[in-house]
Amino acid sequence: MNHLVLYRKYRPMAFDDIVGQDHIVRPITNAIKTNRVAHAYLFAGPRGVGKTTIARLIAKSLNCTGAVRPCNSCASCAEFNGNRALNVIEIDAASNRGIDEIRALRESARFAPPGGSFKTYIVDECHMLTKEAFNALLKTLEEPPTHVVFILATTEIEKMPATIVSRTQHYTFRRPPISAVASRLGAIAKKEKVALAPEAAHLIARAGEGSLRDAESILGQIMAAEDKKITSTEVEDILGLPKSEAAQKLFSLIAEKNPAGALALVQELADAGSDTVALLRLLLRYFRHALLLRLDAAAAPRFAEDMLPAERDCIAKNLPHLDEPILTRAVLTITDNLQRFRASPIPQLPLEITILEILADQSEQSPQEKLSA
Repeated sequence: MNHLVLYRKYRPMAFDDIVGQDHIVRPITNAIKTNRVAHAYLFAGPRGVGKTTIARLIAKSLNCTGAVRPCNSCASCAEFNGNRALNVIEIDAASNRGIDEIRALRESARFAPPGGSFKTYIVDECHMLTKEAFNALLKTLEEPPTHVVFILATTEIEKMPATIVSRTQHYTFRRPPISAVASRLGAIAKKEKVALAPEAAHLIARAGEGSLRDAESILGQIMAAEDKKITSTEVEDILGLPKSEAAQKLFSLIAEKNPAGALALVQELADAGSDTVALLRLLLRYFRHALLLRLDAAAAPRFAEDMLPAERDCIAKNLPHLDEPILTRAVLTITDNLQRFRASPIPQLPLEITILEILADQSEQSPQEKLSA
């Protein structure tokens, strides 16, 4: 049985469906409306945020005959949506990175499109091209035939030659907000006739780490196990995420300066098979949010969208026990230990060491405090 994965099934069909890239959609759609599409674009940003999707929408719009492009109803759009369009050529530079492939691209670009007015070349992971391939592409990219549009996409803009960047319109994609990703997941679940709890959608969006495509893939994975009703508990169980309640309890024990209780809880969670490294990453979110809340209580909600309401309540409740220096040291300690203990022979050791270091920092007194004591 051939099953279409969610990120392909619900790939945006129009620019209005794009999530979290308004700063790019606005100028691109305006260029299409005014027939001022550039001859070459460079899309840079993290994986799964819409670079190739927007490139495909540009390609579809260029040959669309509707009043609003893409209209998704004309013959050209129908061919594109049915994967039958011959004037869109997608190239994976990771496996076609040599000079011979680029020479073949240059040769084919000379010929008029088989249908419509434009031929579009989408080169994904273009930073993988060899130096010789970039040099071969350079002249064509600078002065392509009038019927050709190049769209280069990369996740590593720092590896792109300056000569290539300067000959393109460069757009930087952002990670979409977690709230926007969660909303998108909720809409997909509704279409699939699955009840997705808001907290569950939030956890999936957070697990996607800023990639809408990854979040949609995770939703599909969970729907395969729970196809009627998805709760936050089921998301945590299926993905092996640390339980929110356990993380809140651990944060509270640290704030209360209770090392024995905190270490006992870590051992209990390790015995139950919990991912203590994932728990350490979650604690980093807690301390970061607490630090922002301590610095500016009014501004903190703008940075708190990656936290569940119960998590925010837990942090606010324990905030009186945590001052700015302690929170800063906690964030730095967790960040350092996530790097230092990448291959620990004892899975819970990084978390245990981090707890002890944070509590040791908390127990330090300033000279004034020692004198007053």
